[in-house]
Amino acid sequence: MTHRDKMQAFAGVLLVLFLASLNTTVVGTALPRIIADLGGMNVYTWAFTAYTLAQTVSIPVYGKLSDLYGRKPVLLFGIALFTLASALGGLSQSMGFLIACRALQGLGGGALMSMAFAAIGDLFTLTERGKYQGLNGAVFGVSSVLGPLLGGFLTDHLSWHWVFFVNVPVAVLAFWFIARFFPAKRERGEARIDVLGALLLTAAVVPLLLALTWGGTTDPWTSPKILGLLAFAAACTAAFVTWQARTPSPILALNLFRNPTFTFANIAGFFSTAGLYAAILYLPLFMQGVRGVSASNSGIVLAPLMLGMIVTSTVAGFIVSRVGRYKPAILAGLVVMTGALFFGTRLTPDTATSVVVGLMIVLGLGLGPTGSLFTLAVQTSSPRAQLGMATSANQFFRNMGGTIGAAVFGAVQANHLHALPTLLASSTRALPSSLAVAVADPNILSNPSALAKLHAAVAPLVGEAGFARILATMRGVLTDAVTNVFLLAGLGMTVALLVTLALPNLNLKSVRPQPETPRAPEVEAKPLAGVGVRER
Repeated sequence: MTHRDKMQAFAGVLLVLFLASLNTTVVGTALPRIIADLGGMNVYTWAFTAYTLAQTVSIPVYGKLSDLYGRKPVLLFGIALFTLASALGGLSQSMGFLIACRALQGLGGGALMSMAFAAIGDLFTLTERGKYQGLNGAVFGVSSVLGPLLGGFLTDHLSWHWVFFVNVPVAVLAFWFIARFFPAKRERGEARIDVLGALLLTAAVVPLLLALTWGGTTDPWTSPKILGLLAFAAACTAAFVTWQARTPSPILALNLFRNPTFTFANIAGFFSTAGLYAAILYLPLFMQGVRGVSASNSGIVLAPLMLGMIVTSTVAGFIVSRVGRYKPAILAGLVVMTGALFFGTRLTPDTATSVVVGLMIVLGLGLGPTGSLFTLAVQTSSPRAQLGMATSANQFFRNMGGTIGAAVFGAVQANHLHALPTLLASSTRALPSSLAVAVADPNILSNPSALAKLHAAVAPLVGEAGFARILATMRGVLTDAVTNVFLLAGLGMTVALLVTLALPNLNLKSVRPQPETPRAPEVEAKPLAGVGVRER
């Protein structure tokens, strides 16, 4: 391919990634309006959960399929499915139908997210991949900022239906670019699809994610429902691993884990993504709930973090392509993120907004290199015939890290907020029971109109000084919850940092070209630590 051909194909890849990452944030701001039109408050969270479940489960499957049939058909299928689901979602007349469309979107989104990163391996050499993976990370950051803004604008000025319809023209353009410019892969001969492996993976991941979504919220962690889901997920995971070790054409070849680069990059990616979720979930909560800063949507609150990520993702990618080493950039990013998360444990209700914004920027600066370079590390050390599988595995483990991290952080937060009624008991003694219950609801803090109504009802009974004490107690408890989340996330990021220290320091400029076709089935492959690389 000529350089121009590569750039045109890469433009299609960027459109694919923009489409997939935009969708993860653009719907959130429209959901209150959707609920008002369609009803279904009791299934509100399923608009997110259905998409996440379908996307996470499908990512490894698409990785394997792309190794068998090439990235191009998987990309085109994913775009087509995503477009269909978006159009149908915009036409929804019931919440149940909308949730089904979101699940269908997730199945398409799994192909888009996994292939957007794997496709870089088909288009560019090892030394070129760093800067283009970095640009992928930058596009992800841009779309994360634009998504909530665009969602709010479309909902306010057109209707919530356009939050789904807006995907269609972008998808059509991406489809054309991929169909016209992305190279087709040469046939490899007979291919076998691991259907049983896909079913076992689904049976393992779906109950686990459901347990993590419901645990501590709709059901106690010790309830038979949650424990049953976790037990079933564990049994299916064991069955999946056993089957992957026996089948000649696995979805996730276990021999990849013999490669220290693959293993360490995925472990570090798991923990670092959990740390990212601490930032993107709890910094906005602190800003709005504790500092009382009004933000029209989460995109504005997180804009400084994403700005930092865009800068370092791009710069780190270009530096790695020039010097040929990715480990120093990853370590630098993890050191910055670890320090920033531990600094977050020092937040107080009196912390200046400028300090929090600075913390967001620093976190983003650390996030940039890790977001794309772990993928580069996995691709560098994996056989070309398993490139899609290895890249998708990296995306899968990072998705799981974020989901599990969010569940653990939610449990930490809930544990702290559980003590709020007791801490407020002396200050709310003069209030009617209904008002005392309302005061103990921490959600009030991030809802300015509800807080104003509460003030109007409570202040005449306890006085302005009494209401100020109640508010200070609530904000203090929420601050303690957020800082403990940052402490736990900082410890997890420390694990990621220590694991990355053991990551082989491969030199991209000395890696030998990888073969197009393996000579042995994946299950019989030799250890990969020394295949096509010189580890240092």
